[in-house]
Amino acid sequence: MKNLSIVILLLLSGCVDHFTVPSKKALQHPFPQLRQSVETRHAVSDFSVEQLENEGIGIIGILKGGPETQRQNAAFELFQGLRSFFPKARVVPRKELIRRIWAAEKLTVYKAFLRDYETRNFMDAGKLKDWGEFSGVRYLFIGQVTTNDKHTATRIMALSEDAVGGKISASSSGPAHIPYDVEKKVSIRGEVWDSRCGTAIWIGTSRAYAKEKVERERVRVEDIFTMATRELIAAFDSAIKTSSGLAKSTSC
Repeated sequence: MKNLSIVILLLLSGCVDHFTVPSKKALQHPFPQLRQSVETRHAVSDFSVEQLENEGIGIIGILKGGPETQRQNAAFELFQGLRSFFPKARVVPRKELIRRIWAAEKLTVYKAFLRDYETRNFMDAGKLKDWGEFSGVRYLFIGQVTTNDKHTATRIMALSEDAVGGKISASSSGPAHIPYDVEKKVSIRGEVWDSRCGTAIWIGTSRAYAKEKVERERVRVEDIFTMATRELIAAFDSAIKTSSGLAKSTSC
């Protein structure tokens, strides 16, 4: 069931794929297990799905933590996730907000807003309210790719391991490093803010991880990236639905 979910996520992915086609040997083995975890660090108890549907949500920014292309991928996946989990809500993508900001000649102000939040870790409620009014939605999503790593772990093999039995081989270059495992890790943090009240509605983190043999490599970093972003939105959806959800007033 889990693998089926991953396949569905891959079909919805908008990430650019630079991964080499798996070898025939790799395809002969089962798809490796992808490990995943989510954590909700903060959630208000009087917020409901109805409020989100009535007031709308926009992706105001992706904080630094990688190249711009990576942040674009995150913004796309988060938008797709929000639209999938909350089909009745108006969801404004980051791309559309950036276009409006550029047209209104507010790009410098926008960059300063995100930079101040990144460096000070303090939300300016007044500026947040301004961005909410500018976006035309009440709730604003801020994301960050905190980890996006792929590396190959190696084991050291002495040259004598491949030598004829009983014969010792030596090399001035030292022991050989043989590729062994490929590890891929992605971690994404998400925050949903009420621009009218200047308060955080929800804060959470999603992590995804895969480890496989080099010669059996089948998992793309993009696969794990997609999984992490969708699970992040799923955690947000779950937090809303498991809270009281009885709020009838949208006043602060």
